[in-house]
Amino acid sequence: MANVQVKVDDHLRDTAQAVAASMGLDLASAVRIFLTQMVRENGLPFKPAGDPFYSERNMAALDKSIAQLNAGQTVAKTLDELESMAK
Repeated sequence: MANVQVKVDDHLRDTAQAVAASMGLDLASAVRIFLTQMVRENGLPFKPAGDPFYSERNMAALDKSIAQLNAGQTVAKTLDELESMAK
């Protein structure tokens, strides 16, 4: 059996251990599950994607809201505007 060593920061390790423990797993078992799925799918077992919060459209809306706040204006959004930001 082989050993795999990966360097991660302490917070990431501790948080990952807590998530694994909440599922009744230790971190080594969670990593084995990940690697097994990676081999089965011949790729990553999830679709890597950026956080939609940081999309250009959303960042532009946030910049506009910040400018309104800095100008002393009230920031107001319609329900349609808020729903479109969530997409």
